[in-house]
Amino acid sequence: MDLAASLLTFTMFWKLSYSLQCYTCCPDPGRSKSTEPCPCTQFDYSDKHVVQCEQSTMCFKRITTLEFGDGLTSKSISRGCAPQTSKGEQRKTNGKWHPVTDIYEAYEESCSEDPSNDERTTKTTHCYCRGDRCNGAQKILRNVLAVAAVAVILCCLS
Repeated sequence: MDLAASLLTFTMFWKLSYSLQCYTCCPDPGRSKSTEPCPCTQFDYSDKHVVQCEQSTMCFKRITTLEFGDGLTSKSISRGCAPQTSKGEQRKTNGKWHPVTDIYEAYEESCSEDPSNDERTTKTTHCYCRGDRCNGAQKILRNVLAVAAVAVILCCLS
């Protein structure tokens, strides 16, 4: 009986923790953090490109395209955890200031072009998503295929 009560008490106070997993890579190895596998040209959807996002609830993918003319373009991609915290925040508790890390829901789950694209020669698209490893193209492709399959089924039924 004591063992059962101990296990029940332990499970009641056991904190389940979950950390979002995102793919990570950067376009320029010289600008990367030491924890980021680089560059995205070597990105292969393997576990070596996965990070735990403890301070984020979303992943991001940024695609920057530069058009040179004559049909020549250059594209760079970066992936990672969406930045959702502010550095340097503090809260006063019991008369003392303590650093805090609040996660802000600053993004919508979607892709959008940078509003300053009209003023620049580079075009940037920012994508934000929820769910483990959602910032890989394979998941986006699966979603497109699922929508297409539903459309085909609806067409066949009508």
